Order: sequence, then C-alpha cells, then structure tokens
Amino acid sequence: MQLSTLKTYADQMISAASYPESGSPLLADRIDNASKEPWREEDGHIISNAAHQQNFLRFLCGLSALSGDPKYEERAVAVMKYMLDHPMGGGLLRWGGHRYLDLVTLKDRGEKELVHELKNDYPYYELIFRADPKKAELYIKSFWNAHVYDFENFEMGRHSMEKPYGVEGIWERPFGDPEPFAPRKGLSFRNTGNDLMYAAGKLREATGDMGALTWAGHLHDMYMKCRNPKTKLGPYQFSQAMKRMETEDDTITLSFYGDRAKRQLGPEFGEIALEANVLLKSQEISIYALNPQIIAAAFRQNTPKERQMREQTVEDMKAFYQYGYDHETQGLRPMLSDGTDLTGYILPRPGYYGPKGRVLEQHPLAGDYFLAYVEMALLTEDAELWKIVHAWEQDLEIQTPGTDPGILLALTLLAEQNAAYLPLVDAWGESIQNMVMRSWEKNDSLWLDAIEPLALLKLIALHQRREAAVAEPIYNRSSSQMGWSQNRTIK
Repeated sequence: MQLSTLKTYADQMISAASYPESGSPLLADRIDNASKEPWREEDGHIISNAAHQQNFLRFLCGLSALSGDPKYEERAVAVMKYMLDHPMGGGLLRWGGHRYLDLVTLKDRGEKELVHELKNDYPYYELIFRADPKKAELYIKSFWNAHVYDFENFEMGRHSMEKPYGVEGIWERPFGDPEPFAPRKGLSFRNTGNDLMYAAGKLREATGDMGALTWAGHLHDMYMKCRNPKTKLGPYQFSQAMKRMETEDDTITLSFYGDRAKRQLGPEFGEIALEANVLLKSQEISIYALNPQIIAAAFRQNTPKERQMREQTVEDMKAFYQYGYDHETQGLRPMLSDGTDLTGYILPRPGYYGPKGRVLEQHPLAGDYFLAYVEMALLTEDAELWKIVHAWEQDLEIQTPGTDPGILLALTLLAEQNAAYLPLVDAWGESIQNMVMRSWEKNDSLWLDAIEPLALLKLIALHQRREAAVAEPIYNRSSSQMGWSQNRTIK
C-alpha cells in the first residue's frame, strides 16, 4: 500500500461527501458511487452524523501526519469545530443514535425527540480537544450530566435528559454506591456505559482532571459488582428496568413493563433471567470485545484504580474464553451469566430477544475480539491472555490473509513488538487494499466511516516507524462498512 493511494482515496471521498451549497465543512455519511456525490435519502435529505464519521476523521489526521500535507487534518478540525460551535442545548453535540444534521438545510433530523445518544461510538477526542479544548471539556461533562440522571443512585440511560442545573462541580456530586440490579427508570446498558467511561478517560488524559477518572471508576465498579460471583461473567447492565405499567401482551417490549428478560425467560430460568445476565451477540461484543479496547486506550496509567480496572478486565476476558468460546465450533456461545449455554435454545414466547420459536445461535469469532485480546495482552503481559491470543491465531487461520480489518489492526500491533509478523501483516494489508479498491469500483454506495483505510494507514505508519502518528481506533465490527468484510462461519 502506497501513501499516494490513500491520499487519492481521501481526496475522492472528501470531494464526493462534500455539499458546498450548505456553506459548512460537514461531510455526508454516505456517497453515491455512480454520481460521486452525497447520497440522498428518498425525501431528498443528506445525512451528516459526525458521530458516525470518527474513523474517517482519524484517517484524515493520520494522513496529514504521515504525508506532511496539512489539508486533511484541517478539514477534520473544521468538521469538529463546526459541531462544537453549533451544539444542542447544554453543550451536547447534534449527533448520535437518534439525531443527525441534514446537509441540505443544516437542520436537525432523527427520531425519539432528537435525544442525544452514544452507543459504542467512541469519538476521536484528541481531535475534538484540538478543535476547541474548552468546548470539548464542556461536551464530555455535558454527556455525563445528561446521561447520568442521578449521580448518588447512579441511575443512567442511553437517552439524554435535560436537567435544571449545569456541569459545574459535576465530579464533586455524592456517590451512594447502590445495590446491584436495583430497579431504575434508566437502562444502564454497557454500550452507553462504555462511551461514558471512554469520554471520562479521555478528559483526564487531555486535562489531568482526576475527578473524571474517579467517576469512570465508579461506573466500572457498578458493572464489576454485578458480575456473576461464580463465573465472573457479565453483566450487560447493573440495574433492571423499573416496572411502571402492566401488560399481558408479550410482543410489547418497552421497558415500562419491567425487565424484558424476566418476562421472556423468567418462567424457565428463574432469578438469573435478568437483562443484565443475558449474553447474546451484541451484549458479548460490548463487554468482551469493546470494553477491553477502551480500557487499553484510556486507562493505561499506573494509578490504583486503573490497575484494578485492568485486572478485572483481564478476569472478564479469561472467564469469557472459558465459558463462552466453543473450541469445537470455534463460535461464541449465547449464554446466561451463570454459564448456562443457550446454544440451540428455542424461545418459548415472544419478547425482547425475538419471536416465539427463534433459535439462539452462536456467532463467529472475529477480529474485534482478537484485537481486544491482543491489546490487553500487550498492555498487561498476562501469560494466560497470550495463550488465548496464540490459540486464536490458529483458529482464525491468520496465515491465510483475509479482509477482516480487526485482524489487520491486531497484527500491526503484534508486528510493532515482533518483526516476525511483518510478512503476514503485509499480506493482510494487500488483501484489504484490494478489497477497498474493488469497493470503490463496484459498490452502489460507500460509507465514509469504513475503518479499512485507517487500518491500512496504520500499516504504513508501522513501516515508517511512526506508529503514534496515526490514532488507534476502537474497532467495532459494524464500522467495517466497505461491503466486502470477511464473514467467518461457525464450523
């Protein structure tokens, strides 16, 4: 892979994703590959959701660092400066799971009253601080303020809530260390919890604010004390949905009607059947593939709390390998946190986890898990994690280059420490480069935030011995959007 090729790719993507008529530097999430213009929805709107463009912004900044051409980073800074200069109320940004900007009108669009929501998004905070340090700090504190509804009782939720007070003294608020699985109106999902911890860690990293670390630690502790005491598995939540309404209709799965797992699985599994304890694909990815990555990225220092967070994360990962990994199929089991294997379980009634008759199935081991285990093994030098990494090298058949960008990112890290990996990482880079080029030529549309170009840029940085010049992403397999990603099957 030549740096000039990635510059050409960046130039083409920026040109195609821009909408000069808006008068803004913002970019479209998706481009029409035939017209090389922003993709328009059926109603004519153009979606620009900067929360879903953060890997592309990392790519642009890294490209400037390696090439010496400042225009790419300048565009990335301009995008984030615009977002910071045009916030929603209370310092929050106009982005996320339920809110985006229409490039045609620069007005808000979305759903659910346009609430703020981040779920496993992991913004490029180094860039956000570069764009405006004061507004970046305000955003992170506003994120916590809007999503932690009650600091003392630690009631939190994935949807923002307006409050009559601001962020002044936010980290001095009392913490009551509430009991596990307490009923709450808010849902303490790991996907939002991950983003809150990551944001607090990056605030401490940028400003030295130890209060942010304290509260990231409180949040981490809430999850840890809800792990199953026998297996150390889970949880996906540290609370349960407070029942506020009654219904006899199992197809209605709103949290107002109480814990959804209790409703759907409780008659068969008893007390263990809480949403916190159900570990299917999305829950397992948030806990065991993504959370270790944020711990490795934002909590690397040698404070007592960070050492504890890393130690407990390693315990989690070992437990998941023990109970969750099926060595025969090389798949990852659906489970309850007491270790109950739900592979092949047929749902007896409709509910939150699917219709009656749905069969719960294993999902394939992939690069997001491999990257997480490599990162934590490198950081902690834990011998058991290294054994898992080497076992998965065999099971993932990494000697045969494919197109999973998580594996390329992991191999790049391994090659930084051991030159013996260099031929293999180069072969993976060539395979993924070919896939990117085919995508540009053949796909009807392209997603701006595809992570593959960033992974290729990390490989170039490795060869230049300038690894730190390109930001490390938090790799979520949903960010592999070129349309050609390698799909492993369960054996």
